[in-house]
Amino acid sequence: MNVEADTSPPPRALWRTPDFGKYLVGYTASDFASQIATVAIPLVAVLTVSASSFEVGVMRAVNQVPYLLFVLFLGVVVDQWRRRNMLVLADFGRAAALAVIPVVFAMDQLGIPTLYLVSFLVGVCTVLFDVGAQAYLPRLVERNQLASGNSLMESLRSVSMIAGPALGGIFVGWFSPPQALIVCVGFYLLSAVAIWLIRKPEPAPEPGEDSGGSAFAKIGEGFRLVFRHPILRSVVGIVALFNFAYAGYLAVYVVYLPAELKLSGYAIGLAFAAMGPGLLVGAMLSSWLPKRFGYGLVLNTSAILGAAVLLGVPALRGNGAVTVGLLILLNFVNAALSMTFTLSLVVIRQSVTPDQMLGRVTATHRFLGVGLGVPLGSLVGGFAGQLLGLRTGLLVLTVAMIVVSSLFLFTALRGIGRELPEAVEA
Repeated sequence: MNVEADTSPPPRALWRTPDFGKYLVGYTASDFASQIATVAIPLVAVLTVSASSFEVGVMRAVNQVPYLLFVLFLGVVVDQWRRRNMLVLADFGRAAALAVIPVVFAMDQLGIPTLYLVSFLVGVCTVLFDVGAQAYLPRLVERNQLASGNSLMESLRSVSMIAGPALGGIFVGWFSPPQALIVCVGFYLLSAVAIWLIRKPEPAPEPGEDSGGSAFAKIGEGFRLVFRHPILRSVVGIVALFNFAYAGYLAVYVVYLPAELKLSGYAIGLAFAAMGPGLLVGAMLSSWLPKRFGYGLVLNTSAILGAAVLLGVPALRGNGAVTVGLLILLNFVNAALSMTFTLSLVVIRQSVTPDQMLGRVTATHRFLGVGLGVPLGSLVGGFAGQLLGLRTGLLVLTVAMIVVSSLFLFTALRGIGRELPEAVEA
């Protein structure tokens, strides 16, 4: 009996694939720049122009609002143009926007309005890179390499999340805060060059035949595909609900640590830092656990357990070494399980979505899950913490995350085994 051999390259071959190596360099450099800027830009605002906490909050909101305003349109753009070119354009755009700050500072004209404008432009380009990166990977690697490719990318991203903020603080200490942003500009330019050097050809864009060329019609195509497909519909609905609850949880959590547990800034920093190694472990586990136990089982188990471990947070008392140690452990385990869940979900979504629709499907998920879910969840969480008290509010929101995570058990995702489902027709 003749058995046809699988001629697609094994996952380990990704390390030896020049184009994927260039993409890893570009993706990692871009994320390092973003993590450094996350620390450096608020410090520019506080230390250079004496911004208030309200002004810093507005600046963060301005940076996030492009997810609500533009992500759907940028999803159309990603599907209509070469995705590699979109990533390069996003990197150059962020580099140019950030370069404005040290230039205007040197001219002694830096103020809050300039920082608002730069934050907004960086946010727009970040949305473009975010949508483009998830849509580009399936064009760069083979289908059976998607899990390993996402795992490698997120492993390096976890490193940047650990080291990036620390480097941001170091650079701000070495230079003036505005000059520290020159390092971010350099990282973004490195990312743009590395991705530009990728030589694997992309297929020609295939606009929808019945869309009439309208951007709104193409956005509608993305929504229709998401809500008609049982897997995509389950993913976007449950993830939007989970992000809503998790955003509320974080809104209470950041107040609970110093106000209820009386933790010092150093202890709070350690607790958050524990998430970085956890994300790294989760990224590594996500490349082989689904192939050993099946995507559905891994996704459901990691989602429910990842939320359940957070029940330990509102149970903590005091600010001693035991409390801090338990908080670090809980954050580490939660981050590892959350990353395992997230990457399994991303791989499934990439596998069932037609290539020419990946940009719009990703944008639809970002719009509903981030653009709507996160701001509304943050408001509800703040209200819950004030109405119920911090500890009770945290407990209620954690239970909400467990309940939402359990909904995956009642969807088509539950039955996905070791083999990824096939893509549907566009």
